[in-house]
Amino acid sequence: MFIYHFNRLIRNRILWGFFAIIISLAFVSVGSCMRSPQQGQTAGTINNKTITLAEFTLATQAIRGFGQNRDNEMSASVVDRRAWEQLAAHQLARENGLQASAEEIRGALREAPAFQGPNGFDINRYRYIIAQQGLTPTKYEQLVAHQISLMKNAALIKSADWVSPMELEDELAGMTDLFTVQTTVISNTFAEAEMALTDDDYLKFYEENKASFALPEQVSVQYVAIPVTNYITFVSVSKAEMEEYYDSNIENYQQPSTNNTTETLPFDDVKDKIEKVMLRDEARYCASTTLTFKIYGRLAMSSNVLEETAATHGVAVKTSPLFSASDKLAWAQNAEEFITTAFELDPERSDSRIGIVTGVDYIYVIQQLKRLEAHTPEFEKVLNQIRPRALAKARSDAFTEYTEQLNQEISALMEQGKTFAEAANSKAMNVSTSITYSVNSVQNQKFEHSFAVAYGAMSLRKGELSKAIPASATESLLVYVQDRQPGDALSGEMMRPQVRAGIARRRSGDLFSGWLAWNLKQQNFAPQLPLAPEGEEETILSSERDDDDEI
Repeated sequence: MFIYHFNRLIRNRILWGFFAIIISLAFVSVGSCMRSPQQGQTAGTINNKTITLAEFTLATQAIRGFGQNRDNEMSASVVDRRAWEQLAAHQLARENGLQASAEEIRGALREAPAFQGPNGFDINRYRYIIAQQGLTPTKYEQLVAHQISLMKNAALIKSADWVSPMELEDELAGMTDLFTVQTTVISNTFAEAEMALTDDDYLKFYEENKASFALPEQVSVQYVAIPVTNYITFVSVSKAEMEEYYDSNIENYQQPSTNNTTETLPFDDVKDKIEKVMLRDEARYCASTTLTFKIYGRLAMSSNVLEETAATHGVAVKTSPLFSASDKLAWAQNAEEFITTAFELDPERSDSRIGIVTGVDYIYVIQQLKRLEAHTPEFEKVLNQIRPRALAKARSDAFTEYTEQLNQEISALMEQGKTFAEAANSKAMNVSTSITYSVNSVQNQKFEHSFAVAYGAMSLRKGELSKAIPASATESLLVYVQDRQPGDALSGEMMRPQVRAGIARRRSGDLFSGWLAWNLKQQNFAPQLPLAPEGEEETILSSERDDDDEI
């Protein structure tokens, strides 16, 4: 414990301030030799300008979100494409002077409700909240600048938009007109059907969707997770240190009071809680310091440092699955640093074959086990992933073809003079009784598949038959408009501003997303890994990548 107590003694702000100046000068002198792996790695280029992996990763993180609001369901292929589209737009914004200024960034931060304290913008609250999301102020401000430049681009594109009177009137009519319809249900008998797919079919699917199987550079590691609590008996905190912590984090010890005010809890009421937090922090620091000193001291003398460390602390050596620099590691705390350290390791060098990462509850000691360069796996390697995806597409295509053929046959019978009910019955399909509704009041009416019927048929005229309208995972509908009469004029006028705003909002969203895709295509764009085709939203599950990997 000597090294820990020595380090604790010199954790003096003046001393470390002096050291920081010397270290920063040393970093300047070595220049690019001290780059992190993500800073050194290239994600691709736009107009011959390098996009670092760090920039690209930050863009993907912004798209998914952070903390509890992170979207883990969006496929990797969709996230990657959106990230490149936004990076291309951001580059164009810089070239045209639309980047965010320092004043705009400061203004956005100071106006954010989440960062407000009793007296306005609270710098401590700001730092605390973004730290909870795993962000530093520098990273967060980069995200804000990126978002501001996108908003400027969006505003510029939106200024070219115009809602025509004819479009507005059609939308209003679709919302307020009285529709009288009949419906029939088409059951998706292909949802669980066995499809006779051959190896040639699977190979064709692979070739058509090859980019979606591309894998980034990946590593797997062996690691031990040493509980921070193992070191809690070696640390202590004084009352003065607890009082200093209390004063520095006073916003965490406030509670609502009367008259919409807050009151600060007395130190004695929260002393025990503070002591637990500080003891854990000190134990974490003690563990990290001690392990670093002991392990790096043995690297030159032993080739089994990881196994020896595991035996000393009574923990098991674990093996991770393969992961990339942009993956989210649910099984590791402080996953970003864990990933960065894992990619830095070099098994061939004694001074960098072991890494130490500090988590909340564990200190990780890791060594690289396997490293795979970015590549697209061969057909045979991903056949288990191809089969379910190709089967799902074949079933979807078969059902689509069936509904289109059914629509054509019923339409042909109606042209020969049959009613919709007669034509559908000839295909052994049941037809509903007539239903009358208006789209703007359908929420007050109860009939089966009401919203699918209302919104699927709102653009149809009297006597028209809809295409297949999805109603559920196993059913689609055909809707026939028996009659359509003008709705209440007063309701239309009352809804006019709302409908106009809705069209503009929908149009601007579609317009900007379309512009982002168009703009990327106009650039000299060369990603390290090819993008999946537009519309391809399948994702490769990590559990399917290597069935033999052990967590």
